[in-house]
Amino acid sequence: MDYLLGILNQTTFGQLVLFGLMVNFTIYGCSLGLYMFLTKISVSRRIGEEQPVLRSDVLLSLITVICNTLVFILGVMLWKTGFIVLNENRLWFQVLFEVLILTLIMDFLMYVFHRSVHFLRYFRKVHERHHEHESTNLLSLFVLHPVESIGFGLMMLGVITLFPFSAVGISLYLVLNSLWGTVGHLNHSVLPQSWLKIAQKGYLCTSEFHYLHHQNPDCNFGFYTSVWDVVFKTIHPSLRTHP
Repeated sequence: MDYLLGILNQTTFGQLVLFGLMVNFTIYGCSLGLYMFLTKISVSRRIGEEQPVLRSDVLLSLITVICNTLVFILGVMLWKTGFIVLNENRLWFQVLFEVLILTLIMDFLMYVFHRSVHFLRYFRKVHERHHEHESTNLLSLFVLHPVESIGFGLMMLGVITLFPFSAVGISLYLVLNSLWGTVGHLNHSVLPQSWLKIAQKGYLCTSEFHYLHHQNPDCNFGFYTSVWDVVFKTIHPSLRTHP
């Protein structure tokens, strides 16, 4: 990682743009590939009809990749100018703890942001395009208004500006984020029923959890966990364990 950071520190702006596009299109391609793989495996069970892929979905998903690239470029520039400090003197268990902490912080912020785009008039208009997908398809994760894409990115940049994480920890978090987002937008269940019950009892968001949100946009706003939905009573009625 030190070698990669050294290269990034010496890149020109043009090289940084190309590198950012390469990274984010790789994430995009891996997400689409993972989606297709998970829907084809033998344990996969359909939980809803697949949303048709429209030409506008493809275009908007590519715009989302470009927005993510802009956030990446901004993050590197903030690091180069000293606003973001990376602490690379971390042992492996400290890196894992970083990933956990970053995930928990972002889980709360993303809940607040997601709920806001449903209940604030202007943001509700912004989020409408994503909810044209009453079910989901392989592009649904990326079918977002640019305000949403950049908003999510700026929240993360705000967190890592305030707290010194390692580049490895941030990278692992981004991998987890992409994985969780892809699984959340499957229209298939890939967990055995026994594992699904354990995940739900552990307050983990699953494909089923987010599918219910697309069916009923007034509930299930969590991204990684359902903890804040339980706390603020926005959990879907079918997932409530008590009246």
